Amino acid sequence: MLEGDRVKLGRNKLCWCGSNIKYKHCHLNRAQQTPLQSSVLHKELNRFNTDKKCSAPSILHDKCSKKIVKAHSISKSSSLKEIAVDGHVLSFFMAQRSKSNTNLEPIKVGINKASIFNGFCGKHDKELFSPFEDQPFDSSSYHCFLIMFRTLSRELFIKESVKGTFGLIKEMDRGKDLDQQKYIQERYQYLNGNNDLTISDLKYMKASLDKMFISKEYDNLEHLIIELDSPPRVMASAIGGVNLGFDGSLIQEISQDPKCIPDYLCINSFSSDGKGYIILSWLTEHKISNQQLIGTLMNSHSIPDSLLMLIISRIENVYISPLWWDKLSNKNRLNLIELYKSDAVQDTYNDALITTVDYGAFDYQCVKYLYN
Repeated sequence: MLEGDRVKLGRNKLCWCGSNIKYKHCHLNRAQQTPLQSSVLHKELNRFNTDKKCSAPSILHDKCSKKIVKAHSISKSSSLKEIAVDGHVLSFFMAQRSKSNTNLEPIKVGINKASIFNGFCGKHDKELFSPFEDQPFDSSSYHCFLIMFRTLSRELFIKESVKGTFGLIKEMDRGKDLDQQKYIQERYQYLNGNNDLTISDLKYMKASLDKMFISKEYDNLEHLIIELDSPPRVMASAIGGVNLGFDGSLIQEISQDPKCIPDYLCINSFSSDGKGYIILSWLTEHKISNQQLIGTLMNSHSIPDSLLMLIISRIENVYISPLWWDKLSNKNRLNLIELYKSDAVQDTYNDALITTVDYGAFDYQCVKYLYN
């Protein structure tokens, strides 16, 4: 079908790219089209800053306040302020979006902007999360549920907001030769397909948590609570499927079948009342892989440093203490930058979670289990 820089396809046939649009209206003469402007891409990349909705359970939507607020997925007052310097923390994700920062050295971001998303109205952001925002975290199943609920809401909000970005990826082959067009379309199909699968999975999980909120029964969740002596120097909030254990072993296959939802893990590291916490949470129906993951964590060389490897390699919503970062050796800073890159710009290697280095990000105290 392919010949040189042209596709041997009738003008009125469906395009080779899989768009279900006629070739003449899609990729015919694509190489001669004007490339997509960077300003359009930049605007689309910032959609999650402009999209707005309230992620409270639908039964509460008739009581929403009119204003959607910039909700923090990691508390500004009890967490980010604890590690900030002059009101700023460091972010790998913001560095990834900067064209001038090709090495992905984390850059400063103000705590008013760190970890925010437009995912709750003012009323429900206050009412839903004040039990652990305005009071010390008490390690109860209720507090753990609320933290997971906010994390899941944020992840679903972001995944839905970036769908338009993947649509633009499809248009980035304008003005490119055929080989480049093929590569861009393949990446679009892969990224958009994975994003759609994740949205479907997260909606299923969100419906489960909404039911728990209404019923006030939280027995269908399990948690591992790591208590720290002081606020963590690296704070994070995210949810996703982990396929490798802390020993590099395969703990689950991530399927492309929409009916096969992987075992998702929710990760949060934060501060409350001057202490630090790292919480790993999951639905009870997702316990097989996650309990296996916890087993490899308990047998790892260092629980706190293994958790740091997991957070840096798998999470974009992560914020770092500038003082801690500056005190790291050049070698250790480079190690963490390369670890972040391993998932941000390339496939994560099998031993990404294994380390014998003492990074000092978490002052480990003890472990608590909230299992069924």
